[in-house]
Amino acid sequence: MENFSVDPQLIKDYFQRFLYQPKDREYPDLCQLPELNEQTLLDNLRARFGAGYIYTYVGSILIALNPFKFYPIYNPKYVKLYQNKRIGSSLPPHIFAVADAAYHCMLRERTNQCIVISGESGSGKTESTNFLLHHLTALSQKGSHGSGVEQTILSAGPVLEAFGNAKTAHNNNSSRFGKFIQVNYKENGMVHGAVVQKYLLEKSRICSQGRNERNYHVFYYLLAGASEQEREQLHLLSVDKYQYLSRAGGGAVPGVDEQYEFSRLKQSMEMVGFTMDKQRRLFAVLSAVLLLGNVEFQPQRKSYHHDEAVGVRNPEVVSLISSLLRVKQETLLAALTSKRARASGETLVINYRLPEAIATRDAMAKCLYGALFDWIVMQVNHALLSKKDTLREHQGHSIGVLDIFGFEDFGPNNSFEQLCINYANEHLQYYFNQHVFKYEQEEYRREGIRWTDIGFSDNTGCLQLIEGKPGGLLCVLDDQCNFPWATNETLLQKFNSVHEDNPFYEKPSRREPAFVVRHYAGRVKYQVTVMREKNLDLMRQDIVSVLKNSSLAFVRELVGVDPVAVFR
Repeated sequence: MENFSVDPQLIKDYFQRFLYQPKDREYPDLCQLPELNEQTLLDNLRARFGAGYIYTYVGSILIALNPFKFYPIYNPKYVKLYQNKRIGSSLPPHIFAVADAAYHCMLRERTNQCIVISGESGSGKTESTNFLLHHLTALSQKGSHGSGVEQTILSAGPVLEAFGNAKTAHNNNSSRFGKFIQVNYKENGMVHGAVVQKYLLEKSRICSQGRNERNYHVFYYLLAGASEQEREQLHLLSVDKYQYLSRAGGGAVPGVDEQYEFSRLKQSMEMVGFTMDKQRRLFAVLSAVLLLGNVEFQPQRKSYHHDEAVGVRNPEVVSLISSLLRVKQETLLAALTSKRARASGETLVINYRLPEAIATRDAMAKCLYGALFDWIVMQVNHALLSKKDTLREHQGHSIGVLDIFGFEDFGPNNSFEQLCINYANEHLQYYFNQHVFKYEQEEYRREGIRWTDIGFSDNTGCLQLIEGKPGGLLCVLDDQCNFPWATNETLLQKFNSVHEDNPFYEKPSRREPAFVVRHYAGRVKYQVTVMREKNLDLMRQDIVSVLKNSSLAFVRELVGVDPVAVFR
């Protein structure tokens, strides 16, 4: 491994500006505290943060406090400064030190590494991921071959953030999906490609957002940055004209130039292999998704099957959607307002009532966006993989970076998505407890080392409440979704009866459609309203058939990206 020389003046400047000089109650590593308890820990973090130090070690673990402003400690000079420097050296705590430790451990021990990032929503996990990837790719920049691959990896971030991040009540750039990024290296430490795995995109955000929240960034970027020609071709309107964008009143994000972000997005998309033609097709689908929210329904003639059958009030909007997706307008109109069923060898047309028509419309929008996101991840992975990797198995090792949603509590707006997000965080907490406490103490016992027992909160009971079989919350939810006469009310009744005596489960003090889970991070109340519908996330077969018969190959490809997800 080549060693980089570092300018001595750079080290001097860095130590003067950022190196921590220990003072009373201030330590760069919490393990150095003379007395370790909750109060001294918080006092130390507060004192360091007040002095401008956002990073603090706990042994080999790094605590990062979000300053909500940029610190000038991430440029290439500091990349070199932390190369081949162990955690806890004379240099101050830094996220680059964590990345560097993983990189050199991979080379030294010839084993794959993983960096797990956890924290509540808004704590800066996505930015930390970007800093880690920046350092992990910079470490291997030798020669011309590596630079293109490394730049592609870094360009994938803005693309995924634009389509997968949104403004929430507590975070202007909240990740609404989880991702695991695996950076592959050759045996000599050179970057050799990467793979992205995504988890649990919050598709319900397409149709509804909490108060003062927003839809996904890409919609606002597109509307702000599209040229006049693009606006005409894509039938774009202003933000306030779209039902899917204007209901929650999220407003603009302070400090964000959305016109610039659209230009940056297109540049990043080009870097990861999105041709201009692919970009135009992709933006056309985005426009169709937005227009679906503007489709309105009105009562039609009474039918034999339903007294409140509906039709489309504004067929001109459906006409625009049909032109964007290249599907037949009459078949799309029929699929939005009715379904076909087979009975006694005959095909029956059953008209929808208003709630069913709205649900079908929204399901189509969510499915289209979900399929589009899957396709984007697939295209990104195609660009990130080395061409040689497609012909033979990768030789070498990898470093994975796990960036998932932070623990969330949105007060009265917690629903199925928050339950899934917090369930994932419970597993991360369990993993942390096992490796930091349980396994370490078991090793002390085996080696006969004298030590003081450290108590920790075991969250196994909470995990069993959520995932246990046959009576866990998710298991009961699936059962209720499969039962034809079940409702969200019967779902709550089942939860209450099964877990009445569970210490991690609570019924609310007053009568309301909700339940409480006692998580490791605190009590969270979840609303059961539409929880069954969100778990089912169904899309009508008639809508799938319409999309499969599109004259545009891109739309047909979207439907086929994930055959299982299409029906979820």
